[in-house]
Amino acid sequence: MEYTEVSQLPAFYSPVYIGNTERFVCHNNDFILSCRPITSLHFHRCLEIGVCLNGSGICIVDNRLYRYKKGDIQIALPYQPHLANSDDGQDSTWIWFSYDPYKLTANDDIGNRIATIIEKQVDFSGVFSPDEHPELTTIINKCIAETQNGKGLSHLYALLLVQQLILELSRIDCDFKNNIVTRRRSFDKMLPALTHISENLNNSGELTLDILSSKCFISEATLRRYFYEFTDMSPQQFIAKARISYSKYLLINTNKNITEISNAVGFESISCFTRAFKRYCGISPSEYRK
Repeated sequence: MEYTEVSQLPAFYSPVYIGNTERFVCHNNDFILSCRPITSLHFHRCLEIGVCLNGSGICIVDNRLYRYKKGDIQIALPYQPHLANSDDGQDSTWIWFSYDPYKLTANDDIGNRIATIIEKQVDFSGVFSPDEHPELTTIINKCIAETQNGKGLSHLYALLLVQQLILELSRIDCDFKNNIVTRRRSFDKMLPALTHISENLNNSGELTLDILSSKCFISEATLRRYFYEFTDMSPQQFIAKARISYSKYLLINTNKNITEISNAVGFESISCFTRAFKRYCGISPSEYRK
């Protein structure tokens, strides 16, 4: 795994969407990565695996920058800041699947053991080629094939393959540590506020600091400190970023017009929305959609 240390890591943030509705999800639709510059990383509580179907570009995991090409595989651990983008003029295509080790059923001993293994024994993450780790590649390809099959016990078989993959990852020696437990504890303290933000992006009156801190049962000063420690942003900066992030999703994935999107993410007017969008993205919402 060849990588370059990133001396100044871009800010990272929690996406509006925090976690899956199911423990294991394969995103079967080919995902096209933009070639826009990386300015912020995201994280989630899922272990995420991606396979590059075509194209090339760069990927950042924590403070490590990798080059990737067709066939390469990316692994990002829970709560690990990461993002990838494509080389200029050559959007790359990926397929992704994710495993949430914290979405457990009652008396789920195996699930609890897998979560503990991820937290305490898995340090391996980043980008690698199939030649470097053929055994991991075989498991990942089988897992994708089973989810795409979608018949009979395919989903259960794919879930078992993911658990096998995690056991294989735990056997790989690495020089870096995952820090999952530390990040999860900080994240858990902020989670009520983050959830409230994601559910009320269109309602500024619900996103005041006193309401957010009351959701977490902590003082405003403590919540502000958590935000700076964990996201390198104030709560209001985080909310502004989340609004722009969600508006980008709506611009690409829905047919809502600009006015509807502006209202959906809590801006008072289209002009306010356009100014904020240009400040963060460098172009207008309509240009971004094109």
